[in-house]
Amino acid sequence: MQSVYRRLFEVEIRHDYFQLPGPGTQYPETYNIADYISIIPSVETLQKMRDHKMICKTTATGFIVYVQAEFINTATGYATLVDIDPDLVLSFYWILTDRRFINYTNHRLREKDQRIYYFSNRSASQLGGITYLNQAIPAFGTTYPGETAYHLGDIVSQGGQSFEMIDTESPAINFPANVAKWQSINAAVIHYVNPFDRLPWQSVFYHHKRSNTTPGEFIFYKLIDVNGVPVDLGFITGTNLPQEEYRAPLNASDDVDNTLNFSHVAPGTYTLQIAEGGGTTNSTFYLLNKTVQPDLFAVSELFVSGAALPFRFVTKNIALGRWILDNPAKKFLTRFRNRLTRWRYLRQDQTIFHQAPTPRPLTQTFSNYTIVVGPNTINLPDPSVDPILPEIDVPTNFLKNIYSQIFLS
Repeated sequence: MQSVYRRLFEVEIRHDYFQLPGPGTQYPETYNIADYISIIPSVETLQKMRDHKMICKTTATGFIVYVQAEFINTATGYATLVDIDPDLVLSFYWILTDRRFINYTNHRLREKDQRIYYFSNRSASQLGGITYLNQAIPAFGTTYPGETAYHLGDIVSQGGQSFEMIDTESPAINFPANVAKWQSINAAVIHYVNPFDRLPWQSVFYHHKRSNTTPGEFIFYKLIDVNGVPVDLGFITGTNLPQEEYRAPLNASDDVDNTLNFSHVAPGTYTLQIAEGGGTTNSTFYLLNKTVQPDLFAVSELFVSGAALPFRFVTKNIALGRWILDNPAKKFLTRFRNRLTRWRYLRQDQTIFHQAPTPRPLTQTFSNYTIVVGPNTINLPDPSVDPILPEIDVPTNFLKNIYSQIFLS
């Protein structure tokens, strides 16, 4: 049979900052994600693709992975030429090429640790026939990880619409009583990229430090991969002592201070379990040596196994013993929301001429913002995305506002 390259899956990346005004979802003909993000397969993925006769091609809206396949019959479709490894995972690194991306994107400006976006067909979402590679935005009442309330910029679904938080803080109960803290951004629910898609970025050395509450206690470490399989932590460098075990100092004034070396562990998503006197804690992170890709913004991982049916892109036909491609090939969407800012127009002496009554989205296309002054309607310019000015609420240290300032001549 003749073999050809067929689509295995496609990842499409959209950003509302570039969206054209008007009904529907339209982008300019010049839209190209390479203007703000570069996507490259990991070194390990390049080798896996070579072994499986796959190639990756970038497109104006994302990237496509093709696989060498052969036609079986009309009912079955195409099968991969090389049998797929059920444990195959393809990892792609996203690098920002536009330094202003964070300015015009709905993205938290304050995080407690260094994090990256993590997109996977195992944690993907689906809505209205659209298959998103990112997770669903929560329904109002469900807060983001580690939080009990909502904060500036958080996006939720409520009553069939998408809302964005425009105040410092709002409780996760009684939406009608707090509706003034929210701004409708879409008349439908859209699964935008959101804080559920953030993972801590862990380099090869994991530092575990805390006060020594139980001198002499034994602390045990267990590293588990994305498939739930324990990973051998090996030995402490230069010794025959296992890394998985550590004894707290006998002197209570000496902190628990231990460093685990993960340099022998392949990049990927892991959970570290730490069992100690206070119980067991779990820490999930993406492991990648920060010197390998110091400017990493996001990782997308596509798994052959372990994903729910709507997010699988190839299936093993037991009777034929072949891996059959989806027809049509799966397309995964990742959609970023543009940032809302408070537009403040200043005279040259820095006094305020006008401030928009509600936050407005930053857009690449002129938004035709107008105000009425006396008998006249005045067109005002859109702000540049180069500067954004955060305002911090002093008592809480929460982000209170984000301003875009425009100086009028």
